[in-house]
Amino acid sequence: MVSDMERALGALRDFTRRDILLRFYTDRRDRSVDEVAKEAGVHRSVAFDHLERLVALGYLEVTRRRGFPGKPAKLYRLTAGPVQISHPMRRFDVLAEALARSIAETGARGEESIRNAGRALGRSLGRPHPSSMNAALEPMVELGAEYEVEQESIVCLNCLFAEVCRRVPEICQFHAGVIEGLTGEGMQVESLGFRGPGGCAYVINGRA
Repeated sequence: MVSDMERALGALRDFTRRDILLRFYTDRRDRSVDEVAKEAGVHRSVAFDHLERLVALGYLEVTRRRGFPGKPAKLYRLTAGPVQISHPMRRFDVLAEALARSIAETGARGEESIRNAGRALGRSLGRPHPSSMNAALEPMVELGAEYEVEQESIVCLNCLFAEVCRRVPEICQFHAGVIEGLTGEGMQVESLGFRGPGGCAYVINGRA
């Protein structure tokens, strides 16, 4: 509990480091040291020190780019979930995980209950007759979620339930139910499971 707060404070304590990290959350693409230095308006060595510190704290990871002569081989990628600081600590993710595991243990019936709970939430948040999937998802976006919608798929760039989905995959069924409820028109959504720090991915299978 304490280490979580210390980790977050270590990432946010320095203004430049905070600025660098928030840029990764705003735009989740991989970046080189030079790109980060230019965006933050600092010297390359300063950017490197902050990036390595964020790697040590677990917010970023290092990837290697191959086959691109003349381009930096070392890139940094966001790997952590949201930065959360509260005092006293509130661990709603622990509660959600315990409840989700308990329901999931009941098998297919439990998974359907989880999806139905998601549909109910989606219907309560949804707006009448959304013109598109992006429009249907707006209530979730207003709560802080972020999605990338293609023709038949949805990728969560920032899933509100990611910390629990990572540990209890059945929560992805809840999120699929939320999306179905938001459409309000019997849409069928299939979960593809947890896909990374942002969250899950889904396939739109059409109408029931």
